[in-house]
Amino acid sequence: MVHILPLESSFLPTITIMSRSYQGIMLGYNCSHMTLHTTLRSGLQELKVGLTSHEQWFYMAVQDIKLRYRRSMIGPWWVTISTGIMVLMLGFLWSHIFATNLENYLPFFAVGFVLWGWMSGQISDAAGGFFQFHGMIKQVKLPFSIFVLRLNVRQCIVLFHNSIIIALVLLLIGKGFTLISLIAIPNLILIQLNLTLLSIVITIFCTRYQDMTQVVNVGTQITFFFTPILWQVETLKGRTYLAEMNPVFHWIEMVRAPLLGHLPTINDYLWTGASLVVLSILAAYYLGRYRSRIAYWL
Repeated sequence: MVHILPLESSFLPTITIMSRSYQGIMLGYNCSHMTLHTTLRSGLQELKVGLTSHEQWFYMAVQDIKLRYRRSMIGPWWVTISTGIMVLMLGFLWSHIFATNLENYLPFFAVGFVLWGWMSGQISDAAGGFFQFHGMIKQVKLPFSIFVLRLNVRQCIVLFHNSIIIALVLLLIGKGFTLISLIAIPNLILIQLNLTLLSIVITIFCTRYQDMTQVVNVGTQITFFFTPILWQVETLKGRTYLAEMNPVFHWIEMVRAPLLGHLPTINDYLWTGASLVVLSILAAYYLGRYRSRIAYWL
């Protein structure tokens, strides 16, 4: 006759811990052996959930702006004032250095400079990684894309304030607005999609490798000088390929060209569409592959 001895209650927590540890090991094993298709599908699902949770990331972004300027009388309009002064001063200076007409150069520079501030702001925020949200990430389970969208919306709010600079320059110095200018609106949304996907890749990468934050910031500054913002493409003469091979130039032209009264080129659309596809694959792969590890990197 076999007697089955009852398990002591002190062993039950140990068994539970061992069971959970085994599940964690198996989860890590499954994550490390996920196929590319499964990884991309998981990442795309994460992106979809984040995009549809617009109430969360929009509310958090607005609160960030309110908290940042809670003791200021005019809030983010300080950024607009400082940007406007810089546009006028630099536009007047560089138009004389390049010996170009101020009426043609200032609208070109104003649109490009404001757009660059919007784009570089998002990249700079993304380079900070998920460390700025480590408390919330460790306590609440949310799609990681929500935190990136929160950063992006903050910069979009600043862009809406700075857009008054573009409007004033185009109306007072440039040729004003035309029906072609309306094309800039959907193109702006398309560029924002590219920036959001790029921000996801940069944020995950800089969270894993903290030293890369400085590399991204330096690379952003170098990109500014390689992109036709201060200078125009015509100054390159026979070396226009230096601008044509720069995707950031095409992103800016997608919005700047309609505002200046002419349509973006086919190359602008091709480069923007190609970058959207590549960044979508990279963002989906990074999210699907590393989302279970991000909390442990913080």
